[in-house]
Amino acid sequence: MRAQRSGPKSKPELGAKMRLGLVVFGVLMAIEIIEYLVGTSVRAGAWPFLAILAAIGAWPIVRYFMHIPQLWQREE
Repeated sequence: MRAQRSGPKSKPELGAKMRLGLVVFGVLMAIEIIEYLVGTSVRAGAWPFLAILAAIGAWPIVRYFMHIPQLWQREE
């Protein structure tokens, strides 16, 4: 038997997923730039700010690129 792949069904759906991926990538880049600026400008005691920024940056990776929410969705 051949396994069926679940993926985008049409070109508009593929385009929407690609746009979402690019938006998430842009947000992650912005967070990384902010994290870099905080890390290089604050001399002492910057680790709480960097930890918060790291957690904020980890959420879109887990949500959109690792597809963790799909673990709790019912199969169709």
